[in-house]
Amino acid sequence: MSTILVTGAAGLLGLFVVRDLLAHGHSVRGLDRRHGDADIDWHVGDVTSPELVQRATAGADAVMHIAAIPNIWSGDGQTIMRVNLLGTYTVLDAAEAAGVKRVVFCSSDSVAGYTVREGKMLAPHYAPLDLDHPLLATDPYAVSKVAGEDLVRAYALRGMSVVALRTVFVAYPDMVGEIVARAKDPDNYRGPMVGGPSSAGGGPLHHHIDPRDLARAFRLAFELPMQPGAFERFYLSAQVTLSPEPTLDRLRRLHGGSVEIRAPEIYAKQPFAPLYDLTHAAERLGFVAEYDQRHLLAGLPAFS
Repeated sequence: MSTILVTGAAGLLGLFVVRDLLAHGHSVRGLDRRHGDADIDWHVGDVTSPELVQRATAGADAVMHIAAIPNIWSGDGQTIMRVNLLGTYTVLDAAEAAGVKRVVFCSSDSVAGYTVREGKMLAPHYAPLDLDHPLLATDPYAVSKVAGEDLVRAYALRGMSVVALRTVFVAYPDMVGEIVARAKDPDNYRGPMVGGPSSAGGGPLHHHIDPRDLARAFRLAFELPMQPGAFERFYLSAQVTLSPEPTLDRLRRLHGGSVEIRAPEIYAKQPFAPLYDLTHAAERLGFVAEYDQRHLLAGLPAFS
């Protein structure tokens, strides 16, 4: 049994990660601004507080760093940069001092830059988009994740083993109404419209991942055999998008022929396959998403 600290443990994703770790026999600690419902050891306060984070990491075997301002609509640029960068540095610094060997960092597909038009979004150079694709972040949240990956890589160079999980929009149960509302009128949707915690996300292609799958990916990242000082990154997504149009059709409509299609056979086999190359996650991490929410859209006019 390992002792694992989960930052952001009382949040939407943290709940699922904590639940999965407990189900697999691990001892879990939670750090968050509020006390969650899980029966674990809680450390309540701000992730940017060195004293709090030091207490939470003492004796831990691993840290799963999820706590963050989760998107550009949840805080201004100053707040996003302060919490996401200072919080990540504070966690890494405390983890190193405590002798933690493995850190799993919740990054984002936003690092590639193709997520929100409010950030002066740039089109991808090619599809499927893989780890060699340049990072084209333009909004504060995306930039904070690029810089966060630089921070965790730096601590890997100092001797930790670190995994960055570049997840797409997480389709929590509370988001079902927003996902359906967008699907009913994709061109005019301006969420949140039906009481969801945020707008239905996933960028122009409506990517998504089920939180149960993402929680499993965090556990697999903890279990991944790695040498001290290693740093690995993975794009994570459901195997299909929530877009009303097949992926290549939508890319062509939005960007003409500017996006090079490097593996058309992937989209011939599954027309709604995501933009991101998921083969590395399948082969190295052993992760293939088991769930998707496309069934929610069956029968809607745009999805007939």
